[in-house]
Amino acid sequence: MRVYKTGIILIILSWIACLNPYWIIFGGPVFIIGLLIVWLSKIKLKTKLLTTFLPLLLWYPGMLAFVFLVSKHMTPETFLIPKDFRGQITLIYNEPCGQTVPKVDGRLIYKIPDNGVMILTNKFETGIIDQEYYFVDKNWNKIEKIPELIQQDFNEDYTLEKNKNEPPRNKVGIFLLGTASGSTAMNENYEFHMMAVTSWDNFRVQDDGGIPDKLIDSLLFQCRKK
Repeated sequence: MRVYKTGIILIILSWIACLNPYWIIFGGPVFIIGLLIVWLSKIKLKTKLLTTFLPLLLWYPGMLAFVFLVSKHMTPETFLIPKDFRGQITLIYNEPCGQTVPKVDGRLIYKIPDNGVMILTNKFETGIIDQEYYFVDKNWNKIEKIPELIQQDFNEDYTLEKNKNEPPRNKVGIFLLGTASGSTAMNENYEFHMMAVTSWDNFRVQDDGGIPDKLIDSLLFQCRKK
């Protein structure tokens, strides 16, 4: 029994260490040693099998939970978008002249204007996102939740692994376009985040560059001269 307890201790400690994927190279060998000790003990075969396979089955969900808990999380966000809006949304961050996004019940609430551009005092956060998107009426009442779509959802000639559950190609959703930095015509820098409200059929053929740079230049100029 003492031999089995020694193996169990090594298995538990190494399993906990291996929840961090970077530590598998150290914890993995210790885990294997623990298993060997367990199998050299005189306990029942059923217990040996349970001790072997239970940690293996629990490792992946345990690793995901560990990564989720230790990772940085962004402030939850809700985007309220006019029901007839289609096109690119550009959020420009860290501008003292901009508006501050209000927080309601722990969530930042973005009210997207008709031109799709918001200049914000808020700094851009990084980490695990918690975002919701809604179409709203003229009084900002939620009408419909907007699904988030990605390019990999759709099958094209170049798609290697076809999606058997491909969404309708005319379905309107949110495509996240990423974060970057830019500069105005006066070489003044700014950082922004972009997304698009559109269908895949429209998104894949758009070549107009989204929101014109002149509009952003104009809005930033007006904001910064305040």
